[in-house]
Amino acid sequence: MRMKDKLFINVKAVKPADKPFKAFKKRFHTIMGDKLDMTDEQLRTVYDGVSPYIETSIYAEMEDVLVAIRNAYQAVVGWTTEEITSEEDQDQSNKRPNVRTLGEPNEHEVIQSYMNQEKSFNRFVTHVITNYQSLPKQRIERLMVNFEGYQNFERRLFDEPFIQQYGFRKAYNLHTKLIKAFYTTFDNLLGTGKALKSDQEMKEQVLAPVLEQFEAKMDAQEGELHEQSEPL
Repeated sequence: MRMKDKLFINVKAVKPADKPFKAFKKRFHTIMGDKLDMTDEQLRTVYDGVSPYIETSIYAEMEDVLVAIRNAYQAVVGWTTEEITSEEDQDQSNKRPNVRTLGEPNEHEVIQSYMNQEKSFNRFVTHVITNYQSLPKQRIERLMVNFEGYQNFERRLFDEPFIQQYGFRKAYNLHTKLIKAFYTTFDNLLGTGKALKSDQEMKEQVLAPVLEQFEAKMDAQEGELHEQSEPL
């Protein structure tokens, strides 16, 4: 067989449709290889899931896709941490000592175990797809400072009566938990398949419900303290 014919056979063996996926796979391993071990089948699922939303080509939008994957990975870190914390709280409530032992899985192993579960992996893929379509999570910080509900809550939290009653540390910790709750709610929505494409959606589905929950907690806490302070 002539060399020219051999080269032609090799070219035909590589289907044009596979080239974009191979480029994607190579870039993924370069960026995420030390954090997330994914099989070709899993990568194909991610690639096929996000492809319908790529307006130009995977080559032109490769970095945006990788950003969505990194964001989904961080969401997985949050979800697994939440699960571990919940299990540890349950152990403490059952009076079991919270002691880490040799052989206990590290963060990488926990994440890999999570990703190997079909339901969890599907949640990750869904987050990648919706994150690719959504406003960035960082948009929350820009929106909240001009959001009336947040402004009212912040004034209540850092005004003199609350600080005198509970102290600045309590107010600061509540504020930190509020910001974290915004981010967690954002990730949870994306994990269920809800893309947040506009400022209005971010306000209505992230900021407003989280602030309502925190306002209710503050009302309940202040109400309990008021009852305790009333003379019998």
